[in-house]
Amino acid sequence: MKRIYSAGEVVLAAVLLLMTALYVLSEIPKGAARPSSPSASTETSSAISEALTEAPSQSIPETNTGQASSPVDFAETPADVLEKEQAALALYASAEPKGTVQEVFYEMQGVTDSVGNVRVKNATHTKKPDFAALLSAGGAPEIADPSLPTVLIFHTHTSEAYLGAATGSFYSKEASRSQDPDESVVRVGTELAAVLEANGVGVIHDTNVYDDVYTGAYARSRESVAKYLEDYPSLVVTLDVHRDATYNSDVSAIKPTAVVDGKKAAQIMIITGAEEGDVTSFPAWETNLRFALALQKAAEDRFPGLMRPVFFCQRRYNMDMTPYSLLLEVGSDTNTLAEAVYSGRMIGQALADVLMPES
Repeated sequence: MKRIYSAGEVVLAAVLLLMTALYVLSEIPKGAARPSSPSASTETSSAISEALTEAPSQSIPETNTGQASSPVDFAETPADVLEKEQAALALYASAEPKGTVQEVFYEMQGVTDSVGNVRVKNATHTKKPDFAALLSAGGAPEIADPSLPTVLIFHTHTSEAYLGAATGSFYSKEASRSQDPDESVVRVGTELAAVLEANGVGVIHDTNVYDDVYTGAYARSRESVAKYLEDYPSLVVTLDVHRDATYNSDVSAIKPTAVVDGKKAAQIMIITGAEEGDVTSFPAWETNLRFALALQKAAEDRFPGLMRPVFFCQRRYNMDMTPYSLLLEVGSDTNTLAEAVYSGRMIGQALADVLMPES
């Protein structure tokens, strides 16, 4: 039965609504901008870091995912990362910059092939894949029980690290490599693993150091990957997580950057190889390529702008060890740790979307 409200009830409700509105308005300081959405006041960076962070380049579009919430808050910067940011700012305050940092949004640079929102830079000499057909065929592996160890994350160049804070410059005082796993690409792997696990995917994160001596790092990581694959037959995917280092000159660095949901992120590049020329014994390269295309699409569907074009090249690295092995370059050495952490979480979610499409 439809209830009919009395005149007194209607008047009382109106008065309460008016009093609530007056109270809310009284709590906003004079001259303060009113937030246009609930997310407008969720920034976790401190005032000093916000003041020193360089403004986004006009070439960096802001994107909105429009996706359902995840068990992991992608945009929340961990407290320890914020502390490292403050320590870096204190260090920079007394340091002379070595050079400037140029933010670049990689979208079509070097692209040879495009299928919808999937862009590829084909750097091979003879391979001319039908990327549309490969993408249409799908690249997700069949996984019987994703809760078992399914993804192996490792870091051949384990000590690759990031800037602590964004100031528009880079400094000699802060090394681009670190043995601290909370400052290097290892931390990105940790965040990536956490998102996969939150989505029900079993992960092994190998944090062993392979680049104490740079030469031979791939051979050393290969030995470990082979042992993991032997000990855990359920492993299907291997990800070697790195970061790039790109410079215009000794005093001008390039920082691959996107803005996703109002927050800066380190753009990610997927590297996938091909059996060509001197690269032999890589029979499953096309399966890897299909997997790379599927992951690229999943990431761009959910987080537009996050990904640089897929780099398809005459390389093998250790990607021949399973049919679903990729190398990820998460940002560059002049991206900040906070930006890389954010991106690590997002690519983790995109990978979960590929591996568990029904979840």
